[in-house]
Amino acid sequence: MTLVIRAAVILMMVSAAGCGQDEKPAKTADSGVLQTQRETLEQAKQVEQVVQDAAEQQRQKIEQGTQ
Repeated sequence: MTLVIRAAVILMMVSAAGCGQDEKPAKTADSGVLQTQRETLEQAKQVEQVVQDAAEQQRQKIEQGTQ
C-alpha cells in the first residue's frame, strides 16, 4: 500500500511541477526563406497591378473604337 501512495505522491509532484512552468512561445526568426517568400509576394502584387492597368487601358481603347 505504501508503494501506491508513494507513486501517487510522485505523480502529483511531477504533474504540479509541469503545470507551474511558464513557457513563452518561441519567437520565429525571420529566416531567409520567409524573406524570399515576402519578396516574391510583393513582386507578384506589382505584376498584378501592371496587368490590371494594361487591361483597363485596353478596355478604354475598345470603348473609344466602338463610339
